[in-house]
Amino acid sequence: METEFKEPQKVDTALQNEMPVIDGTNPQTIAKLPPTDTSDSQLEMVGAKISQFLAEIPQDLNKFYSAYKTPLIGLGVFLASFVALKVVLAMLAAINDIPLVSPIFELIGIGYSGWFTFRYLLKAPTRKELAVEIESFKKQITGQNTTESLN
Repeated sequence: METEFKEPQKVDTALQNEMPVIDGTNPQTIAKLPPTDTSDSQLEMVGAKISQFLAEIPQDLNKFYSAYKTPLIGLGVFLASFVALKVVLAMLAAINDIPLVSPIFELIGIGYSGWFTFRYLLKAPTRKELAVEIESFKKQITGQNTTESLN
């Protein structure tokens, strides 16, 4: 195996020669700090701007809420219902893991479905009774006070 030899690159020292050398013995060449008065006034200005911004936050939030009240309430209801649904599903999954609970719930569901079918769906007069109950429930939800019976 043969290794390649690279020539060293040349560095341009012209820039280094142009820079002034700071000598610590000569007081005129020592860098001086800016006066402390300017930094204090700048800090006071920054502090005043920050305190003004913090003081205006409640007013800005109030304006934002009043401008976007309906969408914010809708978003809050959506998020709350999403969280509630997740909690209910987690509780059902936890209950479903208990032995013999799942088959009991299935039997209860089958029994209720059978009772509902026998009570409301087999005969014509009971179907009309169910339709009247559904209509009255719809009217209660929508806020209509007039009652109509289905013929």
